[in-house]
Amino acid sequence: MAQKIRWGIIGCGLIAPKFFQALEKTGEGQVVAAASKSMQRAKRLKKKTGIAQVYGSYEEMLSHEELDAVYVANTHAEHAAAAKLCLEHSLPVLVEKAFTRNAGEAAELIALARQKNIFMMEAMWTRFNPATAKLRELLRDGAIGDVQHLHAEFCVRMLPSRKTLPWNRMYSPQLAGGALLDIGVYPISFARLVFGRSPDRIRSSAERAWTGVDKTSEYHFDYSGGQRAGLIASFVKQRPRDAVITGTRGIIRMPHFSAADRLTITRSGQAPETIRCAAPGFEYEIREVHRCLSKGLTESPLMPLTETLEIMRTMDALRAQWGMKYPGEL
Repeated sequence: MAQKIRWGIIGCGLIAPKFFQALEKTGEGQVVAAASKSMQRAKRLKKKTGIAQVYGSYEEMLSHEELDAVYVANTHAEHAAAAKLCLEHSLPVLVEKAFTRNAGEAAELIALARQKNIFMMEAMWTRFNPATAKLRELLRDGAIGDVQHLHAEFCVRMLPSRKTLPWNRMYSPQLAGGALLDIGVYPISFARLVFGRSPDRIRSSAERAWTGVDKTSEYHFDYSGGQRAGLIASFVKQRPRDAVITGTRGIIRMPHFSAADRLTITRSGQAPETIRCAAPGFEYEIREVHRCLSKGLTESPLMPLTETLEIMRTMDALRAQWGMKYPGEL
């Protein structure tokens, strides 16, 4: 690109330096500023990355810096307010998954972005990885016939020490914690990609932590035509993070589907074929944002806002089945 895209970051937690490093890898942009409600956390990010300017206020950064785009990377409960602030400053925004706490917040943001004709996208980084692009191509070409079933799991054991548990965001209802919004969104979004639509029927179950959020949850989706998906998410169980897509003429397996670098296709009557792909990374979603901005697009065709809203509605339906609400929700 002739001129590097100037990025700001809202939220200076663990994911912010990963974004910084991925942006550097693209060679297409640079992080010129970051903001956190904790100046101490912002200064830690500056020390780790060398970002030129950090702020203890989102508004201050947006008002003082000349930015081309903003990456919203704070906690789920604060995504909507931070993204709205960016849109009110007429700045394109990349909002970390899960996009918002619920579909109502998502719908309000989407309406505002479309009204102001400003680019916005959910940072579902797995959508843009080379292995996912290859999967999309195989499904489009009917490589395994008509898709009948998907099984996908995202389970990882990440128990904090007992000392930090009361403040850990995964357990916090106030921060919209739980397995669903943090990691369940991956297989749910993956199912939306594979089947190309939202499920017609949803059945689910959840194992709740003492704080009320789900620590393990299972989702069973039924689609017209007899298609089905079985999905699992957990932050207290260690299981293979694989996806298996079964079609009428074969099977596609994606080991560690959210960060896959290969997939194996087994067609009826043929030996398995492994297709290796480039390593996954945040840089692919960043390049998609840059591509859209350069073409004057306000949405990405690979992660359109309507699809993000559908996924949020699916997650709302799941929480409704469990009777699980976050503080402040209607």
